Amino acid sequence: MTDMWFKHLSSTLANNGLTAYVWHLSDDRMEWAGDVSSVFGSDTRATPLSGQDFSRLINPQFLPQRLAALHDMKAQTAVGDHQPGMTSYYRFRRNDGVQIGLEETAQLYRDEEGGITIRGFLRQADVAETSAPAPMIQKSKSVATPERTSTNFGRRHIIHQLDEWQSRHMSEGEGNNSLGYLLAAGIDRISMFNEAYGPRYTDELLEKVAQRLAQIVGPNALVQRLDGDVFCLFFPVAPHNEMAAVAKYILGNFQERPLMTSSGPAGVSLSIGGIQLDPTHRADPASFVVKAELAMRGAKDQGRGCFVSYAEASDRSENNRLLLSSGDQFLNALKDNRVKLAFQPIIGSADREVSFHECLIRLIDEKGKIHSAGQFYPAIEKLGLSRLVDQFALRTAIHELALFPDLSLSVNVSPATLMNRGWLRGLVLALRDSPSVAERLIVEVTESAVIDNPQSVTVVVNTLRDLGCRVALDDFGAGYTAFSQLKDLDLDIVKIDKSYVRGIGEETNRLFVKTLQSLADGVNVETVGEGAETMGEADLLASDGIDYIQGYIYGFPQVERVWLPKEHSHRRILKGKEDHYTESDFDEDLNADIASLVGAS
Repeated sequence: MTDMWFKHLSSTLANNGLTAYVWHLSDDRMEWAGDVSSVFGSDTRATPLSGQDFSRLINPQFLPQRLAALHDMKAQTAVGDHQPGMTSYYRFRRNDGVQIGLEETAQLYRDEEGGITIRGFLRQADVAETSAPAPMIQKSKSVATPERTSTNFGRRHIIHQLDEWQSRHMSEGEGNNSLGYLLAAGIDRISMFNEAYGPRYTDELLEKVAQRLAQIVGPNALVQRLDGDVFCLFFPVAPHNEMAAVAKYILGNFQERPLMTSSGPAGVSLSIGGIQLDPTHRADPASFVVKAELAMRGAKDQGRGCFVSYAEASDRSENNRLLLSSGDQFLNALKDNRVKLAFQPIIGSADREVSFHECLIRLIDEKGKIHSAGQFYPAIEKLGLSRLVDQFALRTAIHELALFPDLSLSVNVSPATLMNRGWLRGLVLALRDSPSVAERLIVEVTESAVIDNPQSVTVVVNTLRDLGCRVALDDFGAGYTAFSQLKDLDLDIVKIDKSYVRGIGEETNRLFVKTLQSLADGVNVETVGEGAETMGEADLLASDGIDYIQGYIYGFPQVERVWLPKEHSHRRILKGKEDHYTESDFDEDLNADIASLVGAS
C-alpha cells in the first residue's frame, strides 16, 4: 500500500471504528490501516506483521472456526466481479492484555501471477467468552449433556448427530427434502451479565437458558450448547415451513417469561438463526452448524431479539460483500487517480449562455470505462466514505478555479460532510486568502440536511457566504423545505428537483414549479431547473421565470474541461496515474491551503 492509500483509508476507517488489513499470503505479511489502536492497544508498534503473529492473539477456542472459514473462502471461486469472502467472529487478546470480541469480514483476491491476498475489515463486536465452563443441562430425551470440562464436545456431538441423520436418510432412502432444520440461539449481551454479576451468575444463567429451551422443544429436538452463549436446536423430522414459527415462539417465551435465578428473575433476550436441512443432498454437516450461526449473527446485527433464516442472512452477507467490494474499487481508483470530476454546463435562461458548471463524480475502471456516481455512490455512503468523495471534489474544483480565472463551479456536499467541523475549518483555511476563487465557488447542500439540522446548516451557510462563496440548495421541492427555513438560510440559489422539471408539461407540475419560482423571487434567490431533456421543457422553464437551466438538452457531464475549445491541448483530463497536479499548476500558497484542507480532515 502506498502512503497516500493509507492516508485516505486510515482516516475514513478510523472515523467509522473500523480497522482494515491486507494479508499477502505469499510471504505471510500483513499491512494495517484505520482504527488500529482499538484492536491492538495504544502501542501500535506491537501490531502483528504476519498472519501467524495475528493468529497467536486469537482465543485458541475460536481458531478452528476461523481457520475453517479461511479454508472455505480459499476453496471458492470468483463469480464475475464478486470475490470469495468470509465472516468470522472470535475473542481476541490485545497487546495490553484486554480481551475484546471482533467481527472479521474479508475477501480473497488472486492476481494474474497466481499470488493471493486477503483484504479484510475488523470491528469490535459482542462475542461471548468460551472459557466459561459449560452448564449442567437437565437430562431429557431431547437434550445432549456433554461433560462440563469439554467445551468443544457440544459442537462435535451435534455435528455427529447431523452426520448420522444424513447418512441414515441417504442409505435407507428415507430422504424427505422438506423435513429437518437447525436453529442456533445466542443470548444477547451475555457480557453485560458477566460484568454486572460475575461468572458464577453467568454460568447459572446459561444453565437456566438450556433448561428452558429443553422444556420448550421437548422430545421434538436435540438441544446442545455449542460454545459460549450459543445453543443449537436440531429438529430432525419437523417440516421446513414450521421453522420460523417455532423460532418466534421461543423468542416470545423468553420475552414474556423471565428466568428464575438464585438472585431473582432475569430478563433474557435471544437472537435465533435457522437453516433448513435437505438430507437428499450430501453435504458437510459442520457447514449446517456454521450457516445456522451465521444466520444468528444476522439476527444480532438486525437489532437482536429476532429470527433470521440463513437464506436471509446469506443475502445480507452477499450485499455486505458487494458493498465492501464497491468501496474497495473506489479506494483503489482514488489511489490510482481514476476518480475524476465530470463537468455539466448550467445555462442562463435569458441568453442561453453557460453561466457555471456543476462538478459530478465519475469513476474510471481499470479498462477505461467511465461509471456515473449512481453506480457506486450508494455503497460509498453506506461505508461512510462520502467525506472522502467530498474532499476530493472540493480540492479538485479549487484547483480548476485557480487555473481558470473566468470559471465558476458548483460542488455537492453530503450532509455528513456538511456537519463536520473539521471540513469547514479546512475550507476556511483553503479560501480565506483566495477571495477570487471563493467568489466563483458554489457549494450545493441537500434539502435533507436542511430539514434534519436547520440550525447547524444555517451556521455553515453563513460561514460559506462570509468567505465569499455562493450557496445552493439542491433538489428543492423533493423534501418540502419550510418556506421560513428558505428565508432564514439566506441562500443564493435553489435547484428545483428534476422530477418536476421532467413533468413540467403536466399542469400540476408546472403550477408547482411556478409556485417555487414565486417563492424564490420573494426571498431574492435565483433558481435552476434541473433535468431538462427537451427544448420544450427548457422553453417552459424560461417562460416561467427560471433563471438557469441544467440538463442533457444543453450538455451531458463530461470528464473534460468543457469550457475549453475541443482542440485545446488541456481540455482532456487524463485517465491514468500520469495525471498528477504539480506545484507549477497553480499558486504555491493555494496549494499549501489545499494541503491543510486535507490535513484538517
